[in-house]
Amino acid sequence: MSVGVVKNFVAAYEREFDFYQAAARLCSQRCESLLAGRGVRAIVTHRAKRSAKLLTKLLQRDVKHDYQDSQQIRDDIADLAGVRIALYFPGDRIRVARLIQDNFAVIQTKNFPEPGKKREGKRFEGYYADHYRVSILDTSLDETQKAYAAARIEIQVGSVLMHAWAEVEHDLVYKPESGRLSEEEHAILDELNGMVLTGEIALERLQRAVERRLTEADVQFDNQYELAAFLYKWIRHFSLNSEPPMGRVDILLELLRKADLNDAAKLRDVLASLGPSVDGQTVSDQIVDAVLEKLPELYQTYVSLQTELALPVAYDQSSSSIRARTVAIGSFLSSWIVLERTFSIIAGKMSSPGIASRIIAINFLSSVAQKLKLSREAVNTLSRARTVRNQLVHGIEIPNAAYLDEATSELQTVLAEISSHPDPAVRAAYEEASRPLQH
Repeated sequence: MSVGVVKNFVAAYEREFDFYQAAARLCSQRCESLLAGRGVRAIVTHRAKRSAKLLTKLLQRDVKHDYQDSQQIRDDIADLAGVRIALYFPGDRIRVARLIQDNFAVIQTKNFPEPGKKREGKRFEGYYADHYRVSILDTSLDETQKAYAAARIEIQVGSVLMHAWAEVEHDLVYKPESGRLSEEEHAILDELNGMVLTGEIALERLQRAVERRLTEADVQFDNQYELAAFLYKWIRHFSLNSEPPMGRVDILLELLRKADLNDAAKLRDVLASLGPSVDGQTVSDQIVDAVLEKLPELYQTYVSLQTELALPVAYDQSSSSIRARTVAIGSFLSSWIVLERTFSIIAGKMSSPGIASRIIAINFLSSVAQKLKLSREAVNTLSRARTVRNQLVHGIEIPNAAYLDEATSELQTVLAEISSHPDPAVRAAYEEASRPLQH
């Protein structure tokens, strides 16, 4: 055994504890914001591993691994910083998987129960959950937070029932101070596991019952969770293939309220007007497009909602940092909306339902720019700007203020080129697009 290596590692970890605690908090807050924005009900918690528990765990694992240095321990222990997502509905695990893949740098994924690992002497399969070893994306952090991108964090995703059972089982079975369990105690834990698995089936039925109630009744949506449940039911009815990404349901809900469309009956009419799903568009994006085509006077309201809600309150930033990023988001989106309206007017599609919004959605930006004979630099800038726009609208890797300011500056260079275009029709379109829409 390499007890000295283990003790030295734990001593070093105690000095780094605050770093891992802060990294776990940032990750937890980001997860909570992402889940709420997409209408996924969950309880999110976080922690950095306590040094006493870490020492016990490492001494147990050292018997098998015979640690030779601290790096070997770091590679082995995934949960120095940990986040737990306890889902109300276990069926949301697939949706959460997509969120994590889109918004973090995923290093490793483990799905439980692991294939081929049967629990000897047990009737039930045990722990059902997904574990992700991740790091926070560097570009989503402000300068004062960049160091936390180096932290490896374990995100555990399972149902509220499964997490509760796993906590009890782990403390009794794997903690030496609990003593060796009797055959009867193991049997009771197995019995409880069966009850939990049955409970998860009941939770899935409950989720479908909620969706059915919201679909069959003409009710108002009180929160983004009810709106998301309605939309997931609608998606499954029309989509035979994989489920498209939901997008920012919280922003959509606020827009529907502003448009007086926040009930099932009115929303069905909007959904009926949607065309085929467009690659790269979320469900929320498609509905927003349809609403704004019907009520273009809400465009600036939508920009304000994006600015207000796109930034996760997650990142525990200073007030000045939050203000800087909020201002940067608003500046970029305001410039983007002018560009989008300009191109729609130029294409002569603003009054044609289902077409104008898709000019942007299906990546026609470059082709329209080329037809206008804009410079190569402008065409390349538009491609980059569309990526930033999608990051803000979809909640994928919200960029930091400096990155957004640079993107806004580049976009304004394109707008300046359009505003001085030799074709008077193009200049007129830009002038019209730049005027505030009246309510």
